[in-house]
Amino acid sequence: MSQQFRFGFENDEDVKEDHLSQDDGCLEVTHSGAEQGSPAGAEPCLHSLEDLLTTLPSKFEYNTITIPSPDYGNIHIARRELFDIRAQLMTEDNALDNSSTAGLSTDDIKPNIYEGGFKTWECSIDLANHLATQRDYLLHIQSDPSTIIELGAGTALPTLFLYRILFSKHEAQKPHHTNIVLADYNLSVLKLATIPNLLLNYHLADVSEPGDVEFLYDPSVEFPAFLGKINTEIRALSGSWSPDFAALALPESSEPPRDVLILASETIYSPASTRAFTETLLDLIRRSEKAGGKARALVAAKKVYFGVGGGVDEFLDVLQQLGGEGKVVWSTEGSGSGVERCILEVTNRTGNVDNR
Repeated sequence: MSQQFRFGFENDEDVKEDHLSQDDGCLEVTHSGAEQGSPAGAEPCLHSLEDLLTTLPSKFEYNTITIPSPDYGNIHIARRELFDIRAQLMTEDNALDNSSTAGLSTDDIKPNIYEGGFKTWECSIDLANHLATQRDYLLHIQSDPSTIIELGAGTALPTLFLYRILFSKHEAQKPHHTNIVLADYNLSVLKLATIPNLLLNYHLADVSEPGDVEFLYDPSVEFPAFLGKINTEIRALSGSWSPDFAALALPESSEPPRDVLILASETIYSPASTRAFTETLLDLIRRSEKAGGKARALVAAKKVYFGVGGGVDEFLDVLQQLGGEGKVVWSTEGSGSGVERCILEVTNRTGNVDNR
């Protein structure tokens, strides 16, 4: 028997801007036999960008969302339509596993099976909008070697915004290397939403209206070739939060230290997984510091997630216990927009990079 909680959007399609104020902070969950949000789950695994690109159809339906930037104007970001993802799932019978079929349902999440990555969640839009205001930091990561890691990426809106800002299709080769890691619990989400969205924003220069696109070239050849030209590497990582996950996302390297930007949105909704997420987040920060680099971590979340029990206060308590601290850098408090949402900047309070 399923227990269901509603996230609060008017329909079960992808998030639309005119629905954002409707959100009541409730999450629709179907509980499987496993404990809700249990850290036990899929083993972390890296996946080749080329392999993920070869599984894609030649045509996508897409919608767009606009992120206003004071320095770059309106940035139009294309995202694959949710119904287009569902259509592919239904026509590829041999690809239908538990996580994929869960994405066909109206449930927001099914713990340990499907963690909601096919949809664009409200706080990921907040995070992209916040990044748009960070002029000095955007210039910094554009001009210096950097690593960008998005945890629980799903449709990867914050990374897509950075991609549109930092890597235009006509950009000359960069002298420095940029490493992007897109991580999601579900491989099916990476294959059907995350990577297709990157491809769409490579292919479409600046489109503000929804539509469809057909690729008359082999994306598994042309897109990686373009990334090589601009000295950029994109890696996809699936699986559960864990030390092994952190080691794959940010391995030890003999290269000179680089800055690391860690992004996460709507990742602290479940009390059962909050500690594993927090440990992984701090592990990444400490790995960067241990290598002589600087890490900046931004976590976007609702103050409380009704129906499942997670939220900002519990996350901050766990963070404090593990030797980190969080500072609110943006909030909707006092705006009258429903459940409070905020963005936290997370740091390693102890300064001891070996502290676990």
